[in-house]
Amino acid sequence: MRIVLFNPPPVEGQPFIREGRCMQSVSSWAAIWPPLTLAYLAAIAREFGEVDLFDCNVEAGCGVDEAVARAKAFRPDVIVVNTAFPSIDADGACAVAVKAACPDAVVVGFGLFFTLLDEAALEELAGFDVGISGEPEMTFRELLATLDGGGRAAGLPGLMWREEGGVRRGPDRALMEELDVLPMPARDLLHNDRYVLPTNGRRFTLINAARGCPFRCIFCIAPAYYGHRVRRHSLEYVLAEMEYCQRELGIRDFLFWEEIFTLDVEFGLALCEAICEKGWDVSWAATTRVDRLTEELLAAMKRAGCFMLGLGIESSSQAILDTAEKQTTVEDARRAVALCRQAGIKTMGHFIFGLPGETRATAEATVTFARELGLDYVQCYAAVPYPKTKLGDMAKEQGWITASRWAEYDFGGKCVLATGAIAPEEVDEFRGRMFRRFYLRPLYLLGQFVGLLGHPRQLIQAAGFLRWMKPTRRPGEERP
Repeated sequence: MRIVLFNPPPVEGQPFIREGRCMQSVSSWAAIWPPLTLAYLAAIAREFGEVDLFDCNVEAGCGVDEAVARAKAFRPDVIVVNTAFPSIDADGACAVAVKAACPDAVVVGFGLFFTLLDEAALEELAGFDVGISGEPEMTFRELLATLDGGGRAAGLPGLMWREEGGVRRGPDRALMEELDVLPMPARDLLHNDRYVLPTNGRRFTLINAARGCPFRCIFCIAPAYYGHRVRRHSLEYVLAEMEYCQRELGIRDFLFWEEIFTLDVEFGLALCEAICEKGWDVSWAATTRVDRLTEELLAAMKRAGCFMLGLGIESSSQAILDTAEKQTTVEDARRAVALCRQAGIKTMGHFIFGLPGETRATAEATVTFARELGLDYVQCYAAVPYPKTKLGDMAKEQGWITASRWAEYDFGGKCVLATGAIAPEEVDEFRGRMFRRFYLRPLYLLGQFVGLLGHPRQLIQAAGFLRWMKPTRRPGEERP
C-alpha cells in the first residue's frame, strides 16, 4: 500500500494548529506545532507500505494545488487529511480537491470535527470517504489492515463510511488500555527544524506522555477525544522517545502534551529524577491545573529542565469557576503562580471569556487579575459551545449560539455565545483588552525586547504577535 498523510495548507496565508483539543490560528501565539497525531498515524502506516507525510504549514509555497500535486505524484491508495473546526471549510475543500485528483484512493479524515459531530461531519464533507471518531490510532490500523486485505472501509468500531447514498457509523471504539503499544511518532518524516519556540528560537516537539482527564469542566473537549480515565505511557517509553529526539533529530526542547502533567506526582518525580540522572541538557514545558502543584514536584521539574507551565485559570470570578465545574478556586490560581515563581518556572495563564455568568464587570476583573498575578505570559480564548460538552448542551437549550458555520467554533476566534449577560462583541473586546493591557506594558515590553536581542527570528515572531493584537474598533468605539 501507499499512504499519504498531510496537514492542509494555511487558510488565507494563516497556518492552523490541528492537534487534539488545540485548534487555533497560529497568529494567536507565535509558534507552529509539529502535527504529532499525524506522525503517530504515519508510524502505523509504515507497517503496511510506503508513506509520505507533509505539513503544509511549514512546506514553502504549499497551497492546495501543491498539496494535491504532491499527493497525486505519490500514487496513493490511502490519503489522510488532518482537520480542525476553525479551518474546516478549507480542510474540506482540500479533501474535495485531492479526491478529484486521486479518485481511487480512500480519503480519511480524523480529529475533533469528526469526533464531536460523528455522521454529520462526513455528511457535510463530501471529499472524505471515511472519518474516524475518537482516538484515531487503533481505528486507523484496523482500517489499513482491512484495505490491505482487500476488504471494504466499513463496519469498524470508531469508523464512519458512506453507503447507499448515506453515512453509517460503527460502534464506539474502546480507548487503548496500553499506550505503549503505539510506535513512536514518525518525526523523521517532518521538517523538524521548522518548528521552533518563540521564546528561544530552538526546534521543539510534542511528547504525549498521558491521555485523558478525570475532571468535568463544562467547556472542555478533551474527554470526548481521550476520555475521562487517565492512561499513561510508561516511564521507559517517554525516556526512549526523548532520547531518540535528542540523538537522531537534535531536539532538546519539548512540550509534554497532556491535560494535567502534575496529576500523577509519583510519575512526575520519577521522570524528573531520570532526566537528571541521565544528565540531559533539555528544556521543556507542560500544562496543568492550578490545584495540582507541590513545592517538591516544582523543584524537581526545575532541576530537570522545566522552564514554563501553562495554568488553566479561566476567570477571576469564583461563581463562574463553580458554574463551569472547574473545581478550583481563585486562591488556587494565586498559590500556583506564587509557587512557580518561587521555583523559578515561568507561567502562562490561560483564561476563557464569555462563560456562563460572565458580565462586563467580571470580565474587567479578570483582566485586572491577570496583570496582578505575576504571570509571564497569558493566552485567552472565547468560550465555545462545542458539541458533546455540557456547555454545548446548555447553549443549545438556551438558544445562546450565534454561529452559522462550524468554522466559527474557534477558541481563538470571535465569540459565538450570546448568554444575555454580556454580548459576543463585548467578549471579543475584553479578549483584546487582556492581550493589550498585559503585553503592551512598557516594562514588560522592555524586558521581552532585551531577552530577544540577538534572536532576529524571534523578534519577527514577536512583531507579528503585536500586529495580531492590534484592536479592530467599530466606528465610534473608544479605545479601551
